[in-house]
Amino acid sequence: MSNEWKEVANNSKDVQYERPESRLKIKNVGIDGFKFPLAKFSNDIIKYSAATVRATVDVPMQMRGANMSRTAIGIIESIPDVKRIEELAGAIAERILSAHEYSMKSRVNLKGEGFLYTESPVSYLDSIEQFEFNEQAIKIRDKVEDNILGIKVTGISTCPCGSELMRTKLKSNMEEIQPTHMQRATLSILVNFYGKAIIEIKDLLDAAYKSMSGRVYSTLKRADEAFVIYSSLQNTKFVEDIYRSAVNEIYTKLANYSGIKAVYARAESFESIHGYNAVASGWIDWESIRETIKLT
Repeated sequence: MSNEWKEVANNSKDVQYERPESRLKIKNVGIDGFKFPLAKFSNDIIKYSAATVRATVDVPMQMRGANMSRTAIGIIESIPDVKRIEELAGAIAERILSAHEYSMKSRVNLKGEGFLYTESPVSYLDSIEQFEFNEQAIKIRDKVEDNILGIKVTGISTCPCGSELMRTKLKSNMEEIQPTHMQRATLSILVNFYGKAIIEIKDLLDAAYKSMSGRVYSTLKRADEAFVIYSSLQNTKFVEDIYRSAVNEIYTKLANYSGIKAVYARAESFESIHGYNAVASGWIDWESIRETIKLT
């Protein structure tokens, strides 16, 4: 039976190679929403669940369509060969470009979910924190890869303005901890770099958690709760402060690496006393960060 259908395929015309009626080049042709498991990349600290990928190549003007199955096969075949999850998007981009001999560029956008296994700060109970990660890779034939690696975490933001208002109202001195409104916040960090992945997701997670007023935990006893509240009130931050802290932390961790182009950060605070969220975000090129650090 299988030979019969292989014969059908072999005797059929490959219509993808026909000349299209309108000879227009298309920049991105491929597949989206392709999901696959990531268990092989998990370790004792970080467990990965699944990823969703969009992978495309360019189609020249003389071709009617891309060989779509080559892209799906390229994704599946890339996974066993990759040892570090940070290199997955780049490996897929390289493989699918090689599979499409008529294309000059491939693009891969991979999004996934991970879980960081940690402990509550006082009771040392097992706690699991969810995060998202994102990889983007662009491969141009015979050129170095252009990559982006990023994460998104949830933490705490505590308001400096509210703290100062309470200090005035209560006539407190500068050393005393003041009440203020506090809320969950998210922080996204993206790093744009050339070449193979030199960065680890764990480094991005460490930088992100360190940049916020405090961390959230899935498991808290009363002593843990007291610690989280008190330490967060000691570390009040606007979203602007979180953004700047994130950029500075990334620079501190990666200052000695070459090939880094720019950093993106986005801090969003889900305000507890407003009907809207506060946001600070933007890209900043690596050299501008370096010059700014020198001035501080």
